Amino acid sequence: MVSSIIKKGTGQTSPRDLAGGRLKRNPFTKVHHNPRQPGPARTGLVCGSGMTNLFDLGSLAVTRHMLGFPWLALRQAQEALKNERLEEAHRILCQPCAQGHKGSWEILQQLARGFVERGERHLQHEDPTAAWNDLLLAEQVGAVDSVASRLRYALTRLGLAEVRTLLAAGETTRAGEVIVLLRNRAVRHPELERLDEVAKSWSQARDLANRGEFAQSLQEMERVRRLWSETPTVVDQFCKDLEQRQQSFSGLVVRLHDAVQRQAWQEVLQLSEQVLAQAPHHEEARKARSRAWKAIEPVTVAAEPRKKEAAKSDPVPGPSQQRFLLWIDGIGGYLVCLGNRVTIGQATPDAYVDIPLFADVSRLHANLTRDSEGYLLEAVRSAQVNGKPVEKVLLQAEDRITLGSCCQMHFRQPVPVSASARLDIVSGHRLPLAVDGVLLMADTLVLGPGTHVHVSVPDLEQPVILFRQKDGLGVRCAGSFTINGQRLSDRGSLGMAATMTGEDFALAVEPLGTRMGRT
Repeated sequence: MVSSIIKKGTGQTSPRDLAGGRLKRNPFTKVHHNPRQPGPARTGLVCGSGMTNLFDLGSLAVTRHMLGFPWLALRQAQEALKNERLEEAHRILCQPCAQGHKGSWEILQQLARGFVERGERHLQHEDPTAAWNDLLLAEQVGAVDSVASRLRYALTRLGLAEVRTLLAAGETTRAGEVIVLLRNRAVRHPELERLDEVAKSWSQARDLANRGEFAQSLQEMERVRRLWSETPTVVDQFCKDLEQRQQSFSGLVVRLHDAVQRQAWQEVLQLSEQVLAQAPHHEEARKARSRAWKAIEPVTVAAEPRKKEAAKSDPVPGPSQQRFLLWIDGIGGYLVCLGNRVTIGQATPDAYVDIPLFADVSRLHANLTRDSEGYLLEAVRSAQVNGKPVEKVLLQAEDRITLGSCCQMHFRQPVPVSASARLDIVSGHRLPLAVDGVLLMADTLVLGPGTHVHVSVPDLEQPVILFRQKDGLGVRCAGSFTINGQRLSDRGSLGMAATMTGEDFALAVEPLGTRMGRT
């Protein structure tokens, strides 16, 4: 065995290694010959001040591993590069045995150039996300040449253009998300800082207006004007809407306070709705509405028996049976659509749609159909999903729907076991009544704490589940509760109009005909 490793009488390693392959010379390998001890020379690996004897079988395999594996790793990396398997080459070169090797530097430079070239191809094919990923990998490897800098410049300009486009459409939330993403990609640009301030001030103005603080909201929008010299028309329109809302809000709040003082609860309900239409998160109006609900909780009235003739053929449910309003104390209001087909369009006096919008959209802009496969969006006028124009598309959870140029809705299906979905208007537009979202009810609606619910109610210890039944809506809730003054437990019937109160919640449902399909 020794003679197969050491050339006799020369003191040099044999061309044949222990595994039968060729062993290359290594600068760490030294030849030692003891003149007092006859026989062939011995080869050892010097580590610090000691020497590992190759004839020690325990260290023999380790020494062979240290001698041969870096070269094997480099050859594997070169082969991966040759076949454009860049991630595989990167993984191999990141192994400890390859790092710092004298032959790895040139391969790393080739790998960096490969990532940059692939990133440029992605950019040409309009895939900036993949281009960014390749650029960041190239920079991680160590590419700082002009080609990488040129790619970063092009991607930065593209990102800034996207932020400007989103802000011009009034989509401050998405603009903020893109800004955070650019900063995570180490983008440092003066315009990015300015656009970030614009997005934050505009979002703050919207939040202040929703709380009824219109004076502070208008001040924030003046700051937006100063920061953004090329102010688009959407900013002017937003400021104009704020001034109109402020004018209506001021008079309504005074009347609401007066009605609360007189305990005129029916008037309080009407006025609180009008106030919340102008400022959906106004705390005093929400509290006043809650007090009014409790004060005028209706008495249970026995329903008249149905006539036999009517039982033979039930009419097709009309609009009042297809939609209702759900009010949850301390949380907000929701438009609930029961139909499998829902129409979306502009709120006008002479047209009816299920989801009417005060927005620059057509009277009938799109249809949303629920079937066994999910929710199918059919565009009657221009529509986009996640920024891409569509005519007919099956929606996926977290999709963003844009109707016209700027009216945007967020589609969600937060409960995996339910086919019901939720639409949130995220572009600042609204419906004729002050609602916080639209619920597309298939089988059940889940109200409760956490994220996997259709409506988040943090104060609830156990979820409240609304479900469809023949004569309207039913409810399941752990513990006892009252519906229209009647004490129940675990399960009850709401019909299409009822008030329900539990230990830690209160809600009301009421049918909605065509009065919110038109202005």
